[in-house]
Amino acid sequence: MDVPVHGTHALDKLEAQGTYNLAKGKWQAAFGYRQFRSFRHFVGSVEQNAENTAKGIAERDRAGSNVINHVYQPSIGASYGVTDRFSVSADLPYFHAHRRNPGPPTGRNPTFVTEASGISDLTLTSRYWLSDPKTHSHQNLSVGLGFKLPTGNDRAEDEFLVRVENGVRITEVRPVDQSIQPGDGGWGFIPELQAFKAFGRFVAFASGSYLINPQETNDFNRNGPNAAVDTSGAENHLLSIADQYAARVGVATSVKTVGVNLGLRWEGTRGSDLIGGDRGRRRPGYTVGLDPGVSYSWHGNFVSLNVPIALRRVRNQNFADKLASELSGEFENGDAAFADYAIVVGFSRRF
Repeated sequence: MDVPVHGTHALDKLEAQGTYNLAKGKWQAAFGYRQFRSFRHFVGSVEQNAENTAKGIAERDRAGSNVINHVYQPSIGASYGVTDRFSVSADLPYFHAHRRNPGPPTGRNPTFVTEASGISDLTLTSRYWLSDPKTHSHQNLSVGLGFKLPTGNDRAEDEFLVRVENGVRITEVRPVDQSIQPGDGGWGFIPELQAFKAFGRFVAFASGSYLINPQETNDFNRNGPNAAVDTSGAENHLLSIADQYAARVGVATSVKTVGVNLGLRWEGTRGSDLIGGDRGRRRPGYTVGLDPGVSYSWHGNFVSLNVPIALRRVRNQNFADKLASELSGEFENGDAAFADYAIVVGFSRRF
């Protein structure tokens, strides 16, 4: 989605682990992959489409003038069982995205595309099962704590179309949009939980993670080094390093080596951080979706496919929106683009 995610996706990493616990002295290699196409623009919970515009609900129809993000996020990881209950892991995502930027409504400037690629932010995580897996195979709770290192580039640039003169395209190198920056530029830590309980052939499960980014903004002017500094108080010339979260709850069952699961997935970017300030450019928002999936396991291998489908998409107020609301006396809310669905693939092998 247009709301930045930067490849952290700790929830996907939890799911890619596959089976229950990692035994003492065992290793696990994992590969994850996520892709989506965000193109539906929302202000609050209202989509900016022709139907809602005709009803007077939306500001305007964004069809033909909307930005479209195509995001591809493979990742690799390794885990080690220190004990039967305690494990450590490292996960390094790669990020590639391209963003279709429309010209103005006059049609004088054609659509152009900006891109960014590179490794994203590395996470190091430790996890602990509160009960002994050998005696609690039907229910258990795991707690974890991860650390995010700013290994991803938070100042990627590309050529932007400025204008067309006599058939010649005039371009300028600028920072790409925040939503397709490979990294966010900040150090962070990620508390997480996993829980499950068996009911006959069915297993109820829940998992969640929260990325805490204490740093308020990066120090890179998103409008370029020669652009004017924003003096509104929101500091929108800098990129905010925002908190992010993801949670999933559902039920799963299996027949021999084939599993199916159905859940609800909730993920997004916060408008206000738990620690630190909220200034800088950010597009906070969240998606709640139905999350069906299938899996297959054999001889220490595990592969899964989930396709979360958006049921509700909301673009929340950011710091600049709140300042604008105070000045105008009216509720102000920016927009963001969201996807209809995502494709999430996980593969792991234990040694």
